[in-house]
Amino acid sequence: MNSLANVFAYPFRLLMVTSLVGLLAACDTSSSDPQSFAATNDVLGLVQNHVLYMEGPSGDFKLHYASSDPSLTPRDTLVFIHDTDSNATSFQRYFQTAQIKQDYRLIAIDRPGWGSSGYPDDYPADIELQAEMLLPVLENIWQRNGQQKLILVGNGYGGALAPLLAVKYPKFIRGIVLINASITQDRLHSDWFAPALTWLPSFLLPTHWYQTQQEQADLQGKLTQTQQAFAQLTQPVAWLQSVDASSAHPGSYMRLAKNLFQQADIHLTLIEDSEQAPYQQYPEQVMRAIQAINLHSRL
Repeated sequence: MNSLANVFAYPFRLLMVTSLVGLLAACDTSSSDPQSFAATNDVLGLVQNHVLYMEGPSGDFKLHYASSDPSLTPRDTLVFIHDTDSNATSFQRYFQTAQIKQDYRLIAIDRPGWGSSGYPDDYPADIELQAEMLLPVLENIWQRNGQQKLILVGNGYGGALAPLLAVKYPKFIRGIVLINASITQDRLHSDWFAPALTWLPSFLLPTHWYQTQQEQADLQGKLTQTQQAFAQLTQPVAWLQSVDASSAHPGSYMRLAKNLFQQADIHLTLIEDSEQAPYQQYPEQVMRAIQAINLHSRL
């Protein structure tokens, strides 16, 4: 616990960690009540739910993650980070596959404001702020894994957050896997009226829509700055991208990847199916990318 408190140069402080063994619920994205875990439908299967109680300058809040393995035995660990307008349960296909759980400890994070994680005051749409808020979660997982480094698996917006976390906190992360990551302008889709959210009262809009638009618009405005941070990444990267068959040019995508991740070894996989979500419809390709990063990051 002391080590967790010592790393906080930013204004968030860990108050308490609790572990709740039960079933992770398919709960509303605005819910942050861990009591709902055992009372709702089984989505990920039997997992251990962890709730970190945080104190920040604008108030207290909770951060939640689910683990497939309650033991403290060090092992290869995957940390899944979900897209916008989603939550930890979006990775259910992996949690429900016995062989994957045998090979890896699976962790699924609810980002601040999604699933069972809350946030203080205004919604933290800024990606740098989200990275800072998730630091205690990463360290808690790392500590429970015998201080062995983790592999991050980010989908969509989580794919933009994963490399930023790896750059900021390399002590905890040995490799990343990106799935249709929101790391280029064509992957960001805020509506034209999203700038109005800065003055439009949030209570007039559905929470999940409001937060999604805020995240997309904020990242669009800071994408160049975020990409500059990616250039500092040194851990190996696997990037899976779904594309139209007519635009599936591996050479151009590899050049883009090398421009974004200038110091990292890159494994690129293009999936010629732009209509499907690769993490849901192509788990075999995702797991091959994970296995490649798991091996490469040990070298």
